Amino acid sequence: MKQIFLLGDSIRMGSQGTTGYEPFLRQKSLGAWVCHSPQENCQFAQYALRHVHQWAEGCPAGEIGLVIFNCGLWDVLRMFGDDPLTPPEVYGLMLRRLVVRLRLLFPRAALLFLTSTPTVEARYTGPSRRTNDDIRQYNAIARSVMEELGVAVLDLFAVAQAFPLAWRHDHVHYTDAGSQALADAIFAAGTAILNTGG
Repeated sequence: MKQIFLLGDSIRMGSQGTTGYEPFLRQKSLGAWVCHSPQENCQFAQYALRHVHQWAEGCPAGEIGLVIFNCGLWDVLRMFGDDPLTPPEVYGLMLRRLVVRLRLLFPRAALLFLTSTPTVEARYTGPSRRTNDDIRQYNAIARSVMEELGVAVLDLFAVAQAFPLAWRHDHVHYTDAGSQALADAIFAAGTAILNTGG
C-alpha cells in the first residue's frame, strides 16, 4: 500500500460539527493507501512551514509516496476590516519555502497541491470574512508557484464551485455529501499521480 501524508485546514479535518474530506478519503482509499496527517489544523502557509517538520515526525516520512497539501483559507482571512492575514507576495514566498521543506522531509514523495475552496460570502457574520475574489487571487498565486516548481495541482475550487448549496454546511465548511465529493476528486488525482510514478 502507498503511504500518503495529508496537510490541510478544516476542509481536511472538519470543524464546528462538520466532517472534513479526510475520513472519507481514508475510507475511499482503504486497501490502497495508508493516510497520515497532523492531529491539528495546519492553518496558514507560514504556520505549516513552521510546524511541518514536527508533523513529519509522526509518520514514516522516508516511506511517504505522496504529500497532498493545501494552505490558503487562513491566508485570505480578513479580520476587523483589515487586509488578508497573509499578504499576497508573502503567500507565494511561503508556498515556495513549504515545497522545499516538503521535498526535504519527504524525499521519496510526489506532491499534490489543492487549491482553496470557495466561500459563501452572504453567510458571514461578525468581524471575520473571506471573499471569493481573494481566494481566486491566492489560488492563482499558488498555481504559478506550483507550476514553477513542478508540483501537480488539483483545482478543488472548481470542484467545489459546482456543488449545490445544500452541500455547504456554513460559509466555508461542507456537509458529508460535499466532503465525500472532495475526497473522491482528491483520490482520483492522487491515484493518477501515483500510477504515473509521480
